[in-house]
Amino acid sequence: MVYFDLNIPYVEGGGGRAGGGGGKDKQKSTRVKLVVKAMELGYTGIAYNYNIHGVMADCHRCSISPLPLSSLLQLAPSLSSVVQFHRKILKVPLDSPFRQYTRLTVTVNSMIQAASLNSGNPVLQTYDLVAVRPTNQATFEHACQKAHVDLIAIDFSEKLQFRLKSQMVKAAIQRGLYFELIYSPLLSDTIAKSELINGAKVGSLSFSNEEMRN
Repeated sequence: MVYFDLNIPYVEGGGGRAGGGGGKDKQKSTRVKLVVKAMELGYTGIAYNYNIHGVMADCHRCSISPLPLSSLLQLAPSLSSVVQFHRKILKVPLDSPFRQYTRLTVTVNSMIQAASLNSGNPVLQTYDLVAVRPTNQATFEHACQKAHVDLIAIDFSEKLQFRLKSQMVKAAIQRGLYFELIYSPLLSDTIAKSELINGAKVGSLSFSNEEMRN
């Protein structure tokens, strides 16, 4: 068995836009720390997740660069031994390479935005993984039935504005899609916890905490 964290926040100026100044350096430093921590915990791969809302544009093409593993080892000299320790506990093969992927998550509020998630969209083709976060019943059903994505992200930070109809869920799973359930709200919200438990009664699940850690 191998373990992945597919939701490492990428905020260094955006997936295809250059940031600048000390803010970008601080954001990159945070990303490095998150990757080092994932490696220390025995993960065999991560995905840098760039979020966009609304209309997709050519500027959203991916330009996320993976971090050189040599620089991570310089930052944490004991990283190699810690990685081996946790991989043995998790029964992860020690020779499994550490992989870095890119991911785009698109929050859609309308069918016009949802329609852009198609196989002919050149922006989507620049990322390894594509996720959609629907906000209403129409966009959820489109995501399940037609959207050219890998993941459907369900956000429990607020009350869902749509129903997780079993017919739609089955349609998505038959298409090979996975559902990502964002679970951080349930840590302090009993209502969100109840909704998440009900939503988890499907297969093909991925769980995400989706909190930016300092």
